[in-house]
Formats: sequence, structure tokens, C-alpha cells
Amino acid sequence: MKVKNVLIVEDDARIATILAKTINKREEYEVIGIASNVTEAIDVIDCFAPELVFLDISLDSSCGLDVIKYIRQEIKENAPTVVMLTAAKDVEVIQKSVASGVFDYILKPISFSRLNQTLQRFADYSNKLETRQAFEQEDVDLFFGLQHGEELRSGAGSDKSEKLPLPKGVDSLTLEKIINAFRQDPATAYTAEVMADSIGISRTTARRYLEYLLSVDRVKADIEYGTVGRPERRYIFI
Repeated sequence: MKVKNVLIVEDDARIATILAKTINKREEYEVIGIASNVTEAIDVIDCFAPELVFLDISLDSSCGLDVIKYIRQEIKENAPTVVMLTAAKDVEVIQKSVASGVFDYILKPISFSRLNQTLQRFADYSNKLETRQAFEQEDVDLFFGLQHGEELRSGAGSDKSEKLPLPKGVDSLTLEKIINAFRQDPATAYTAEVMADSIGISRTTARRYLEYLLSVDRVKADIEYGTVGRPERRYIFI
């Protein structure tokens, strides 16, 4: 797995430090620079070519949108992906950010579960870019649709989507990993044990998430009878 280099553009040193520590906890990422203004950000981009930039808008005597402008105008190949990380909620700023092609827009105060969701999605996106020549519709839905809510689409060819309420004990990141496992091989029927081994969680946790997906009609289940021990459910994505 290729490590993604990250630049944080944030003029609040305390926030920048916390962000860097949070991002560096994930093995897919390494923070290679922190910039407090547009000039510093451009210098780091030119020297170190980060793949992902977390960008505040209100910087010390400058506007973060100028960083995006520089990237779009001056970097012709391997331009970094930008995630806005800001308290700016006004419509004009959000419109400009969307029009500039940012990957995500996270509002302050920062929700670290929301931050980790973005990091996971970008890691999945980058890995697919490295291993595929083209995307299927469900991949495009994942990288565009999920930027605007916890929407889980039912499958290829469907124009229906819905927001699933998450009960206590079910978090969006683990749920997304399980759904991605199904989508990578939709014909496979997973037991809780196989799913647990596949994504690196306990069998009890896997069973809880699979039963949740069963309850909201995202999977169906049948019974597998082994030669020894109790029968076990097999779950199939629908």
C-alpha cells in the first residue's frame, strides 16, 4: 500500500497539530508539512508534491481559495486533491469550493469521525485508481454520492438510494468496509467469521453489522450446516 503524503494548511497551530497527529495515526497517510498561509502552502506543494491537502479558507492575511486557484492554474500533472476544512458556511464560499472540484468539505468544529470517514474514502479512491483502468457505476456512486451524506446505494442499475439510520454500536466506517467487501465480490456469501477475517474485526462485531444490514434489507441470509457444531448464517448482498 502506497502512503499518501498530506499537507495541512491551517493558521491555528493547535488545530494543525491535532490534525497531524490524527492523520498520522493511519498507516495510509503521512503529514509532510503544515502551512499557515498561502505562500507557505504553495512552497510546500511545489517542493514536496503532496497528494492530499486539508485547506482552511480563513488564513493569516490570505484566503485559502487562492491555494486552489494556484493548483488549478499552475499544476498540470499530479495535482493534489483538496479537502476544505473550515468554519465558512456561507453559500458563496461553498459554491466556489464545489465548482473548483474539492473532494470534500468538512466544517469546524471538526468531527474526528467525519475526518476519518474522508480519509478512508480517499484511501479507497486512491487504491482503486492504482489498480483499475475504469470504474463501474457503483464506484462512482461511492466517491461522489457519499460526499454528501451516509447514502448506501442498493446496487448496480438502481436509481434508488436511502439514508440508513445507524443504531448504537454501528459506526459508519466499519459499515462502509463491510459493504465494500460485498461490492468487491457480490456473488460471495459471507459468514460472520469470513467477513471478520476479511476486514480485520472480531466475529461478534461482524455478526452485529451483518444482522443490521439484514434488518434494513441490504443482505439476505440462509443457513449453512457444517459437519460439526452449530449451523451458521451466510449473508449475500442484495
